[in-house]
Amino acid sequence: MKYRKDIDGLRAVAVLPVLIFHAKLGFFHGGFLGVDVFFVISGFLITSILIEEISQKTFSFANFYERRVRRLLPALIFMTAATSVLAYQLMITVDLKGYGNSLVAMSLFSSNIFFWLDSGYFDRVADLKPMLHTWSLAVEEQYYFFFPLVLLIVLRWVPKLLTLTVLTILVISLGLASWAAVNAPDANFYLLPTRAWELMFGSLASILIFNNVQILERLSTANAFKNGALIVLFICLVWFDESIPHPSMLTLIPVLATLVLIVIPAPDSLAHKLLTLRPMVFTGLISYSLYLWHQPLLVFNRYMSAKSDASVRIAILLAAFALAFVSWRYIEKPFRHRNVTTRKQVYSFCAVSFAAIIGFGLYAGQDGLPSRYTQEQQALLSYLQYNAPAGQPQDNAHCFLDEDETHKALSASCFDSGSVLLWGDSHANALAKGLRYKLGEKLNETTSSACLPLVDTHFPHRKHCQTTNDFVIEHIQQANYDTIVLHGNWISHPDKIDAFNETLAALQTVNARIIVVGGVPHYLPDLPSFLLTKRLLLDADSALVKVEPTLFAEIEAIDTKLMAASEQFDNVTFVSALASFCASREQCQVILPSATEAGQWVPAAWDYGHVTLEGALLLSDQIPTNTN
Repeated sequence: MKYRKDIDGLRAVAVLPVLIFHAKLGFFHGGFLGVDVFFVISGFLITSILIEEISQKTFSFANFYERRVRRLLPALIFMTAATSVLAYQLMITVDLKGYGNSLVAMSLFSSNIFFWLDSGYFDRVADLKPMLHTWSLAVEEQYYFFFPLVLLIVLRWVPKLLTLTVLTILVISLGLASWAAVNAPDANFYLLPTRAWELMFGSLASILIFNNVQILERLSTANAFKNGALIVLFICLVWFDESIPHPSMLTLIPVLATLVLIVIPAPDSLAHKLLTLRPMVFTGLISYSLYLWHQPLLVFNRYMSAKSDASVRIAILLAAFALAFVSWRYIEKPFRHRNVTTRKQVYSFCAVSFAAIIGFGLYAGQDGLPSRYTQEQQALLSYLQYNAPAGQPQDNAHCFLDEDETHKALSASCFDSGSVLLWGDSHANALAKGLRYKLGEKLNETTSSACLPLVDTHFPHRKHCQTTNDFVIEHIQQANYDTIVLHGNWISHPDKIDAFNETLAALQTVNARIIVVGGVPHYLPDLPSFLLTKRLLLDADSALVKVEPTLFAEIEAIDTKLMAASEQFDNVTFVSALASFCASREQCQVILPSATEAGQWVPAAWDYGHVTLEGALLLSDQIPTNTN
């Protein structure tokens, strides 16, 4: 097919917002849509190649897959090898284990399935997964396996049904995505069946161009449409954000804009001239390697420094550009040309490389190679599999709901006898350990995974949250509690804090004191790893050291909103968890004396923010329950 500079320019439009979005530089809040643009472009290019070759009877699966191998795998192997060296040096056991498993999934072209199954509330922070971006490569690779066969069958036997076939796949996939956006958002994001419609729009563009369908023959109208499409796409990249269901019917807007940019040539339009600028075309040429390199660089920066200013992140993106150029010039280009590397050489290189990648992945994926650490470091990292000491009342009751459980799974003893009710998510469940030491059987608990204590609020990733919270508020209005404690990981849903006023208003119908506990300090990737990078261990000397947590300002800002809402009601008291642990922003207590073993020390939290028993006790002392 004929080379089009504007397609490379469109690749630049796709990749740059992705980089800026992942680097958290602001502005492109919908930068994740760049992947959707890539899918449309890929569908267009692959379908164009297939239609041309099948129509000319020059198509062969061997040649098609050889080109795909040459195009994708050498640069991927190069990036993976470098990333694995850094992962071995920097990643702690639990993260290296996950990384190793992700390598195996990547090698089997199933990264998207792996990260879908690995996603969830207790999943490790997505920003700390070096290979997370390979999910989109897996979607395309799976598309390469089924779509050439579909096209071959249709074009050989029923060529008149080509457009109908593409449209049928498109409509079914889009309908599935619309349903899954509400009912299965994680699967919707990662899996091919709910992404295929974006690729099919690219295929539709290819069919229209191949059949010389004349769209908008008037030059002025064509220019206006192409300019408008680029403006619409830019607005989507700026104004969309992670709160929108995605992919969904709303995603049609940027996808259709991309379709217009591909189908309408309009070489005299401003949009075409912008897309064919030399910097845009060059960025498009290196866009694949640029996409490969940006994620691991950003991840390892976060690993070495939990906080970095914008200038550091910009420098990292510039480094990604440099590595992408090297990869494109010395890896991508030589491997793509048969006069430089033979098919046998390419396949041998890829086979050996993937065997090594899978071998390392299986080795690291077993236990994360804890032998790399001293005994003291292993003791610290063991808290990543933390279980609080048992033996307190209600420890055997089922008061915390997993993501698939409804309120009907709660034990009756969780809410039928106490005078204090703790209501919230998994952070509240962690706090319950300390409150139970303090209050014993007076404490009731109804907590649920990723469900903030908010009424009339839908949580997309937890379909039972709303019904569970409805049950809790109804129970509160019928019971006779002295005190109700609300706690949660408020920063997990900053867009839902406005519902907090409604929740407090609903609680005014009961004669109880309401205690609102703000967000606890966060440490990324988790407190044990955070301490390890600062060379702090579980001993008396380290316990004297005070540190600055991650996301302090963000949590403090949400606390300000919670406090302002609390002050509107006479019976509501706000308790700052930040103040319980931190004398100031830079002076936070992270290592505490053990509550069960004299002379021993423990971290205040066992992961990024869920408190240990000792952390829960420290926070509980600041909560004025005062029951008799």
